[in-house]
Amino acid sequence: MNKDSFINKIRIKSSFDKQTAESVFSVTFDEIKKSVIKKKFLLIDEIGFFSVEHREMKTIIDGNKKAEFLLPPKDKLVFKPSDTFINMLKD
Repeated sequence: MNKDSFINKIRIKSSFDKQTAESVFSVTFDEIKKSVIKKKFLLIDEIGFFSVEHREMKTIIDGNKKAEFLLPPKDKLVFKPSDTFINMLKD
């Protein structure tokens, strides 16, 4: 599911118009992002578990160009949905 389909689900399951559903999505995920950055994780019982996964720097090799590239380290947001949330999306 991508952002647009998630916003569409919000719109369908509520009485919100598209602009309001987009605002709900944006505000919700901005708050989740702030909390995860601050605490490194967030658990919302009926939605799931958000955490930060640190990826170390690594070297990749491009066989076609016979060159090596360094990928910088980065933090990635990881989301593990709850079973309740998965079932809500199926309906």
